[in-house]
Amino acid sequence: MPRNFEYNGDLAATPLAEILATIHRYRVPGVVTASREKRTRRVFVEDGLVIFAASNEAEMGLASFLLKQGTLDADTAREAEARRARDGLRMGQVLLQMGVVTPERLNIAIAGQIRELLFDTIDWDAGEVRFEIGVRRTADFVRVDLPIPEVLLEGIRRAANVRRLVKRLGSAPALLERTGGPLESLFSEEERRLYQAVDGKTSLQQLCARGPGGLADNARLLYTFYCLGLLRKIRRSAPGAKKIQYRTEGGSLGN
Repeated sequence: MPRNFEYNGDLAATPLAEILATIHRYRVPGVVTASREKRTRRVFVEDGLVIFAASNEAEMGLASFLLKQGTLDADTAREAEARRARDGLRMGQVLLQMGVVTPERLNIAIAGQIRELLFDTIDWDAGEVRFEIGVRRTADFVRVDLPIPEVLLEGIRRAANVRRLVKRLGSAPALLERTGGPLESLFSEEERRLYQAVDGKTSLQQLCARGPGGLADNARLLYTFYCLGLLRKIRRSAPGAKKIQYRTEGGSLGN
């Protein structure tokens, strides 16, 4: 792949989970930038890991994360933001100077904040996305080294828009087949049993009814297998399958 490679896409057409999975598959270093409605999020990747992520949104920043976690109170968070703006420092540096966190606790907090940012962005159903290849300097930020498969597994589990994920797999009669791979070790025994049920003969509708959780959870799990390259769609479909209804807290979702 050339050093100046750049991918531009639409999250409505290709979800971020699939983009990150492809990057992981080829171990390409670079920066993924997702943006919509003046919000911009950047994900730095290297050797199949998310090494850092950042946003231009104050509500997704470190101070807001620690405020939600109860580590900071509102007054301390406001003071930290004021110091950051005045001194031009990163929030982590400010918090260390204030004695609010230790270096160890800061690293844990940054990793948690980045996870929440990634999980929320994986659920975006629209927006522009760009991937620029190239190794980035790591001296300017705290590396978190989050394996992309683990990020995808948790992010997809939290995804709210189940219907969108299922459409990526096909309609109710769609058939899937296993491709195999070492990433099966990420999953529990019950989840692996659902994976083993994928046989090229059982419809998507039947698989969603067979897994360890509810229909929506099973659909998320099958989509995770698909993203990670553990299964693929095949052209023919099982006959007689009906429309799938995925019941969530907000009601039922059909495909």
